[in-house]
Amino acid sequence: MKRAAMERREKDILSKITRLLNYSEYIHANLVIMERVCGNSNCKCIREGKKHRSLYLATMTKDGKRKMVYIPIRLEEKAKQYTQRYFKIKEGIENVSDINLARLLNEKNKK
Repeated sequence: MKRAAMERREKDILSKITRLLNYSEYIHANLVIMERVCGNSNCKCIREGKKHRSLYLATMTKDGKRKMVYIPIRLEEKAKQYTQRYFKIKEGIENVSDINLARLLNEKNKK
């Protein structure tokens, strides 16, 4: 569909998706926080019950297998931004899809 024929809301959503895609810094993954004990009897995780915390990206590979990738503390914020950007893109695509479905159903009901 030509941009001139689109509703304002649809144009805004597509512009937002385009801006997010131009970053090209997004990852289709979920962030997972793991808390574990290390087993060292002198460690605070055993003595005080304060488990070690680490962040992982849970992704799906092309063959459908789940992959967990450790993210060091220095990259945690960047990983969060990348995954949030992906979900914003996905949400925008879903919104445009809803608009197009409504448009198609409207055309169907006219005839």
